[in-house]
Amino acid sequence: MNRRRVFQVVVILAALMAYLTIIVGGDLTATESGFACGSSWPFCPGGVIPPNLNNPSVAREFTHRVVAFATSLLILATLILALLWYRREPRILYLSVASMALLVIQVVLGMATVQSGLSSIVVTAHLALGTATFAVVLVLAVLSVMRPPTAPVVGGAPS
Repeated sequence: MNRRRVFQVVVILAALMAYLTIIVGGDLTATESGFACGSSWPFCPGGVIPPNLNNPSVAREFTHRVVAFATSLLILATLILALLWYRREPRILYLSVASMALLVIQVVLGMATVQSGLSSIVVTAHLALGTATFAVVLVLAVLSVMRPPTAPVVGGAPS
């Protein structure tokens, strides 16, 4: 698989996971499960994997955190690949940087959401920023497929 295809796959997966994160987060809100782990963040009480996953609310909260973590790794991978292979492609590079910047703020808002006791203002801001993150990654994915980046940079020169 060539670099262009690898980049496209990673950014498409990042967009899909960002969307899934919004869906799972919406389920948390709809089922009032968002405080199932209390104010503990980033892990639920009891460690990385909460001991009471048989509780549906805890399972939902834990699922949201796992999906958000996977989304974060894919957005980080998108940025790394853009910096390594497409640093001379401003549209790819800027959107990758923007998606990572939005993600960092989103993670902080996720923590604030839990620590605020699910304040409606913070929850709404968290959803809005999550939607913005998804939108930027989606635009990046569409651009990478519709107008693929030019040849990746290898050793400082286009290949």
